[in-house]
Amino acid sequence: MSTIRLPEENARDLMLVRAIESEDRDGAVLTREDRQFATAAGLRDGAPDKVGKGTGRFLERRSAVALERLLPRFPALRRAYSLSRWPRWLNWAVPLAALAVGFLSHELDGEKLNILAFPLLGMLAWNAFVYGWLLVESVRHRRGGHPLLATLEKLGRPFAPRLSSQPSLERGMARFARDWAVTAGPLTDARAKRTFHLGAALFALGIIGGMLIRARYTAEYRAGWSGTWSGAENEISAFLSVLFAPASWVTGIPLPTPERLRALRGGAENAGDWLLLWATTATLFVIGPRLVLAGWSAVRAAALARRMSVPGEEDFYVRTLLRSALGRAGEALVVPYATTPSPAARERLERLLGQALGENMRVVVDQPVPYGAEEDWLAANRARLTAADQLVLLFSLSSTPEEENHGAFAREAAAALRGGGAGLTLLVDDSGLRERLRGQGSGQRRLEERATAWRQVLAGSTGLDPVILSLELGEEEVGARLLERALLRTPVPA
Repeated sequence: MSTIRLPEENARDLMLVRAIESEDRDGAVLTREDRQFATAAGLRDGAPDKVGKGTGRFLERRSAVALERLLPRFPALRRAYSLSRWPRWLNWAVPLAALAVGFLSHELDGEKLNILAFPLLGMLAWNAFVYGWLLVESVRHRRGGHPLLATLEKLGRPFAPRLSSQPSLERGMARFARDWAVTAGPLTDARAKRTFHLGAALFALGIIGGMLIRARYTAEYRAGWSGTWSGAENEISAFLSVLFAPASWVTGIPLPTPERLRALRGGAENAGDWLLLWATTATLFVIGPRLVLAGWSAVRAAALARRMSVPGEEDFYVRTLLRSALGRAGEALVVPYATTPSPAARERLERLLGQALGENMRVVVDQPVPYGAEEDWLAANRARLTAADQLVLLFSLSSTPEEENHGAFAREAAAALRGGGAGLTLLVDDSGLRERLRGQGSGQRRLEERATAWRQVLAGSTGLDPVILSLELGEEEVGARLLERALLRTPVPA
């Protein structure tokens, strides 16, 4: 399996077309002719090779052509699509607003600089908290998309009614919003950090600038302190000595002693030394580090925007596209466990899988794995599992699910596929039990109880919800949709 990376715009196009095509199974939005035309355009410069770069170029070209056909037909789609872009106005609006607020904040001190109520004191505490949070976040694994993209997704909801005339397009946009929030999450995170780090640096710069300008154009800017801290000069001196130690070392200004603070209590002195100490402290602990962090985030955002990871051949949609484009036949391997499907059930399962996976997919129904023989079977057939495009494990609802057998078989099969790109579907046929309980008053309740037990065992073993399906008694269309939804799930991750 190779990794596919595309520039941000191309990655967005691919994710949007992928979402719409996945939800538009009938071709009501992007017709069959559109898809064939886009595929032909994607192949114009050569067939995709086994290397991720060649496949990436094919997907990039095909998505661009598909969007050229989609966007003129659905103007609302263009507006909703634009909301998925990073709002560029945030890049300058947030830092400039922070600079203005910082510049005006010195007015909070009144006519005299209060060395214990100076806005920098609160700002230093806030930045210390942010640095600690960043340290924690660096070792914490974030799940899901970025909160900012989730907000943009909510902002896009008013457009949904305008797409309601095309339910498949509306579902496609909803899916795109979810998928893109995850795909673009690292990039949005880097851009948000770049913007807010720069805003924090400019906020501190605004405070220092406001104070220095005030000192420059005031007859005499004085500093002092008063209030409920009277009598705690020793503690205040110790605190300021720690806070100002680096600034004192840089500027050569002596640290405040308890005697100096006692003399300043209720009074004032020229604010020049205090301004230098605060300005140097802010530069060392806020402006400098925040500019470095903003620069690092900007570099990271630029790198991510050039090479975004998108679904590759491990993805069902991409594999289907490549198989269709290259005329490659895939294989869906059905492995029954402790059950033997009837000829009718087997024929219907093959037909449903063929409809869901396309004409180029060959369906192979294996011999049943005997109850209790899962370890030996897996040891002998592990290579066959990884060679298939889709693996369907078939169970019978008539059996009582057992963690040590049914669950263990599903768990070990999922482990064999992990990271290999093949999809895994857990299918439980309820035809036998449904037929046996037909006409019984408690039949439906017993069916539901048994289905719940199977879901608990299989989902607990693999993390995948099984599909409960009547292979001999159910409706054709319902069965096809259930299977399609299961097959469209992301393959077993690495």
